[in-house]
Amino acid sequence: MLKRVRLPQGHYFLHTRLLSSSIQLRPPPRAPDKLSPCPGAQSTASSQLSAPPTTPPTTKHIRNPSPIPEITDQVEKLLISAPEDDEFIQSLQRDNALFSHAVNHDSVRKIAQALASGRRPLLSLRFLSIVHSLGCKLKNNAYECVAFCLAQQKNWNGVIAVVSLSQQHRGRISSRLLNWRTRAQVECEDYNALQHTLKDFGEEKQGPSRRTFHLILSGHLRNRNLPQAKRCFEEMAEAGYPPDASTHAIVATHYRRLGTDPDVEARALEALSGLNPITAVAVLNSLITLRLDVKDVDGALRLLTLFNPTDIKPIVSVMTDGKGLAGLHATSFQQNLNISTILVPNAATYSIFINYQASRSNLHGALQIFRAMVATTTQATPGVVASLIHALYVGNKGDIAIRVVAQMCSMDDGLSPLFDSLLLSKTARSFPWLPTGISPTIRVFNSLLKGVLSTHGLRGMEVVLRIMHKCNVKPSAATLEILMRHVKRMEFGHARLLSRILRRLMSADVLPTLRHAHIVLSTVIRTEKNIVYGFGWDNTAARFSNTRSAAERPYPTHRISNDATFFDPMAGIELPHALRHRSLARPMVESLQSRNILSDSPILALRIRHDALIKSDLNAAKEIFDAMLDRGIHPNEYHFSALMEGFSRAGDVNGALNVMESAKRAAVKPNVVMFTIIIVGYAHKGNPDKAIQTFEDMISSGIAPDVPSIDAVASAFFVVGAYDMAKTVLRTLWTYIQPFPAEFEGASMKRLVEGFRLLHNKQQRYGDFELPKQDRLALHFKLKSLITLWCEGDNHEWRKPRYFKRTNRSIHQELPNNDSE
Repeated sequence: MLKRVRLPQGHYFLHTRLLSSSIQLRPPPRAPDKLSPCPGAQSTASSQLSAPPTTPPTTKHIRNPSPIPEITDQVEKLLISAPEDDEFIQSLQRDNALFSHAVNHDSVRKIAQALASGRRPLLSLRFLSIVHSLGCKLKNNAYECVAFCLAQQKNWNGVIAVVSLSQQHRGRISSRLLNWRTRAQVECEDYNALQHTLKDFGEEKQGPSRRTFHLILSGHLRNRNLPQAKRCFEEMAEAGYPPDASTHAIVATHYRRLGTDPDVEARALEALSGLNPITAVAVLNSLITLRLDVKDVDGALRLLTLFNPTDIKPIVSVMTDGKGLAGLHATSFQQNLNISTILVPNAATYSIFINYQASRSNLHGALQIFRAMVATTTQATPGVVASLIHALYVGNKGDIAIRVVAQMCSMDDGLSPLFDSLLLSKTARSFPWLPTGISPTIRVFNSLLKGVLSTHGLRGMEVVLRIMHKCNVKPSAATLEILMRHVKRMEFGHARLLSRILRRLMSADVLPTLRHAHIVLSTVIRTEKNIVYGFGWDNTAARFSNTRSAAERPYPTHRISNDATFFDPMAGIELPHALRHRSLARPMVESLQSRNILSDSPILALRIRHDALIKSDLNAAKEIFDAMLDRGIHPNEYHFSALMEGFSRAGDVNGALNVMESAKRAAVKPNVVMFTIIIVGYAHKGNPDKAIQTFEDMISSGIAPDVPSIDAVASAFFVVGAYDMAKTVLRTLWTYIQPFPAEFEGASMKRLVEGFRLLHNKQQRYGDFELPKQDRLALHFKLKSLITLWCEGDNHEWRKPRYFKRTNRSIHQELPNNDSE
């Protein structure tokens, strides 16, 4: 049925022939390039994965960044109090001691480093510019070390700015600064600029290093651009850098955006023996994550056995419910790889499995893994803290999560009342672990924000933003994504509102991403589905009634998305002019286009769903599916579900079943959504017997039902007029979700359905696809306050908000074992 549903073998572009030919064409070996961010600094192990490194250079060249703290503090205060450069220069000239530091290039470098590592890092750029105007001739290492400090804070726009400053002051850019700029462009997803990297090296008369090619390669893989990645390999070989173990490590750590590929995993595992331990651990972490992404727990555990057995024992116990690794053939797997070095899991390893347990709502398991990490010498990181916060909120321990973050923050800024306002109980016990020496990062606050939104709504987000401002932590693109997802799911915001939020909060530091586009586009397609097919059981039941006839729905062409003249970044979908969808989303689309961002897997899944479901064009949907395979993107359950829904709506349930079988052959396990699509298909055909049989097959497959699947089974009886049976089915299957509530005894069918659907709070509510006017206006006012707060702060260079228009529509202390208290 599907031309190319089975995954193509050998899709990995690093084919053996390519590698062998690259090695045969190897030019004479070049002298090893220095990989450190500052002159003479030794290379770090992490530099093989992402370059330049994010670990500090050696103390020989970067000493204490603030050898004279009082001088640095004095400079910072002067920069803040003197908004004009002339005022600052006059203040310097009145203090001979301070002025002597400002014209000494070594002192300037150290002061700039300290400023770049402080709460106002961009002051370092202004300081460098001023001292240059005073005649201080700075060396390259001043700019390189400031770039390093800014990169440590993930201030990528600042990195690009300091490289430009170096070019202005010195007339050229060093190779290290060019690499820093390339890294920043990759992190900012500016893949258009990435295409000119080698040309920039040539113009500066600098030779690209292996690090340079690895940066370019990582960028193309992040952008899912396999042709450009293959070309990068060819250019590497021509430049005298044939692929080595570190190259395979780069591929393995960035291939997640394309999906699981057995060839990628095999080559990465072969390269482990040639990598240093830190890099090898990072590669294994990436491979484990890929396995868990496709719910292959056994495969993830086999990879986990490559770590030190003593360290992974607690993780294995939690992941296998104490059963161990029997049956996984772990010993033979280890022997085949022949890795001599003992690999020790790092904080990221524990974080992966804490997140997995949180995804299964298993707080006890997550805490056991965290407890195991604390018992080792592994230093906790902000990433682990973020995972812990997520797990605590999933386990309804939000107050403990709030106290953990509060302990990370300095209470000198009056933060205690803000944290107290988020607590649901003033008597909640504290967490028996202190995050000593860990500063709160945006990742930690984003994890906290997700939880606070679930308990306090938008008002809780206001408090979190105030805390972030006081801690001098800026919102990121991920923060904006969290807000948009909440407005979509819990505030029932429509696509126009989501686009307005994005337009008002996007800035140089918060650029639109495909994840933002996915939120807007999925909301549009949901609305279009309701316009085309209607919603609710009664709409379908009318087609089987003897007394009613289903209303004919003319296809609303002007309100449906069209095919765009360009495919990327929106997978060829052009939003309709109706209700200003296209004009409101234009800034987002133009930003993505200007950075040459290609469509990703979720956007392609939406395009398949749009063609198959909204336009009822299954041939076009299958063409998009094939085009996705040609790009090397592996299909997942969302792509197969989109095709299945198209067949089901067209009345071809057998076609939908064939797609589900194709998914199995492609190693994509059927999930509850796929079975629900089949059940809905039988319901639309008026076949409740087949619907309930499919539900039984799903249960027999070990798949737990959810609210939509049970709702679909009950609807199959309702549409054929078997109302008593529909009510009985709903009441009986209710127990799969929770015990049947006593207050619904004797309730009407309508009240039963409404109460049952409220249990599925992660989905859009059923019924009318827009909020009543009063609720919409209330939501607008809440968001006004949030946007104003978002843009607060003297050090936050965001645009001023524009108002919405009204629309018509101790470490060794044991953690508590009783996690249910």
